Amino acid sequence: MKTGIFTSAGKGIGYGHYGRCRALKEGFEEKGVTADLFIQGECEQKFTGCDVYSADWTTETGLCRNYDVCVIDSYLTTEKQLAEIASYGSLCVFIDDTNRLDYPEGIVLNGSLFAENIPYKGKPSQMILAGCKYAMLRRPFWDFDSYPEERSGIFLSAGGSGAGKIASEICRLLLDNTDEDIFVISEAKPVDSARVQAFFGLSAGGMAEMMSGRLFAVSAAGQTSYELARTAVPSVLFGMAENQRINLENWKKTGFAISVGFYGDKNFDKLIKQTLTHIQDKDKNRSMSSLGPLYIDGQGVRRAASMIMEVAE
Repeated sequence: MKTGIFTSAGKGIGYGHYGRCRALKEGFEEKGVTADLFIQGECEQKFTGCDVYSADWTTETGLCRNYDVCVIDSYLTTEKQLAEIASYGSLCVFIDDTNRLDYPEGIVLNGSLFAENIPYKGKPSQMILAGCKYAMLRRPFWDFDSYPEERSGIFLSAGGSGAGKIASEICRLLLDNTDEDIFVISEAKPVDSARVQAFFGLSAGGMAEMMSGRLFAVSAAGQTSYELARTAVPSVLFGMAENQRINLENWKKTGFAISVGFYGDKNFDKLIKQTLTHIQDKDKNRSMSSLGPLYIDGQGVRRAASMIMEVAE
């Protein structure tokens, strides 16, 4: 079964789409199916290599020809482009987050929290795979089982691209309002403090290990929020882009995370300060922590790959 996965990543886009597409590629490979991965955007060389290519497939849609299965994950595509890709005859899988478009026939895959409640129009030959049971995490999170009894420190991630200023501001808030060390995902220390450690370019396994030992997290509400739930790290989540609004609303409903709205909102700093007392309370922290893995069990990639292969065959 010849499979192609097409996504966008890089400067100004971030790497969330790449991360879940890479995970789906590994899910196919676990089942004996090799998948080519094409990345559109200014991505670093380290993301390309064996079966991974940098190409502007959104313009050159012909790259999507000659595949039995064609997976598309990008906010940069139009309905017209997707219809053209679908016309090539492949089984198309459209990865969605917000019911963004009226997708052609094929499979619509949305692993977001409560996505099963989204009113997709549906077509006679369209399958909807929706809900967090299809959340696509990177491979080290699939069978993750390291839940330490005692945790310490704060995990901080402000998003995958251009987040230095934001990390700096939040770091200062945390330093002033907690006694915990801060483990921040950043190319350099955003604040000159002995309590701040910066990490960049971590492997997925390294990221899982980094998260799992932390008392709580402060993070943008993108793909990272699902990995935090899998590792049972109670989270303070904020929005960086409009497409994260639904994640903020839904994680708040679960009780696993606290939403402080969008970075730059008038009361953003005040809301973060208010949440710190709550999330550091021992009993409340443990209660929040226990909820994460109940929603995200790590098997989403395997479920999605199995369903796609079943339909394709």
